[in-house]
Amino acid sequence: MKQGLSAALTGQLAQQQHLAQNLQRSLELLALPLPELESRLIAELSVNPLLESGALSDLPAAEIPEKTAQAPETEDENDFESNSILPEEWSDQLPLPVGKAADNDEKSDYMASLAAPPPQLRSELLSELHSMPLPENILKLACEVVSALNDDGFLAVNPADIAMQCDADMSEVMEAVHLVQQIAPAGIGARDLPECLKLQLQRQNKWNSKFAALLDEGLADLEKNRPDLLMKKLSLSKEELGAMLKTLRSLDPAPGRRSASSAVVLIPDLIITRDAQGNYSAVTRQTAAMKVRVSPYYEKLLEDKSLSEEDRAYVSENLSRAKELIKAVAMRQSTLQQLGDLLIIRQREFLDKGKAFLKPMTMKSVAEELQLSESTISRTAADKLADTPQGVVPIRFFFSSGVDSADGGEVSNRAVMEKIRQLIEAEDSSAPLSDDALAKLLKADGILLARRTVAKYRESMKIPSSSIRKKFF
Repeated sequence: MKQGLSAALTGQLAQQQHLAQNLQRSLELLALPLPELESRLIAELSVNPLLESGALSDLPAAEIPEKTAQAPETEDENDFESNSILPEEWSDQLPLPVGKAADNDEKSDYMASLAAPPPQLRSELLSELHSMPLPENILKLACEVVSALNDDGFLAVNPADIAMQCDADMSEVMEAVHLVQQIAPAGIGARDLPECLKLQLQRQNKWNSKFAALLDEGLADLEKNRPDLLMKKLSLSKEELGAMLKTLRSLDPAPGRRSASSAVVLIPDLIITRDAQGNYSAVTRQTAAMKVRVSPYYEKLLEDKSLSEEDRAYVSENLSRAKELIKAVAMRQSTLQQLGDLLIIRQREFLDKGKAFLKPMTMKSVAEELQLSESTISRTAADKLADTPQGVVPIRFFFSSGVDSADGGEVSNRAVMEKIRQLIEAEDSSAPLSDDALAKLLKADGILLARRTVAKYRESMKIPSSSIRKKFF
């Protein structure tokens, strides 16, 4: 028996959650760090005639120049909404400075993962190249080489690719590479670490056949700290190898970063200070771009009964948008202020004594205390810096889980990592502390950790094992 096919309309009820446009914009502004917030406000000032900057906000209304209503401009809806709905599943701690994602208890300092981009270095190199009397083709190729440098100052592409891209001979490209390698700082333009060290040794007139053999044949043994094998393989005495290793330790494995670091400017969103009596206070940074207000001229214009409906609609729409923006900035500053005030209460010992005294603190607990959502706290902390008596740190640095202590309480995992770092810095380099020895020292200090957990924290800070840290000379 055949069954017939039939079509029918059916209804189904479903719940969906949509954020209002003004709320989306507020959440986006909340997540922006100060430089990006300033850029957003300046952009909005340029397209919304109802907004005025702080420069005009102190003038009497009579002195404000008259404006005429402008025709509405086409607006890119993606400007405010492309990133407005941010991920809700924020971690309470920071990612490890390693190349893969980490588990919840394997987080570390955000600052350790911040790259130091070298635009200043590139600018200096290009300026130096243009000041030299070079053939046009070599200058062009040298500029291509500089553009291909990575954050460490290494040449990140194969010279053959540059030759193909620029339709040049390999001999010309290599001439350009060697030219870049000869200008400051030493080591720039190298294609790998051995070449980087070689360039620095040549600049110091210390390059010789022994260093060539060491970097060519003994690099693996050098990385694994096997001096006995090195001495045997390269026919070196203990004194010779010791002097060579001392020279290598004085070199810079990433010359681009040292040069670029001076160009990095940190602008904290939150400033925590201590007065002479030891009392702390938190203030949010407010720049001139953030002091925006609604133009009184346009507000008054809406009272003009002769205004056309089209102009009235245009002014009303921009008025709503302007008030929305001002309210969003105020909400951002208020939430950041609340978080700063709470940090003073929760992290007093850190502010007094440093990283080793950081307390466990999760976004969930902060959200509950401030009666805000956890995602709001996450957005407030995202990509923002705090200037404290202990230095400038990411606000997310303050959030970390805890490990058990001998007294039944908890210690921040960041504080534990800081204690491990301090113990290793104070160790005898000829007899470095093993992970088991570190675990015993931490236990004596009231922190209960297994050896494997200590190793995990040590590795997260990119500190090598005791066998690698051992110095024989």
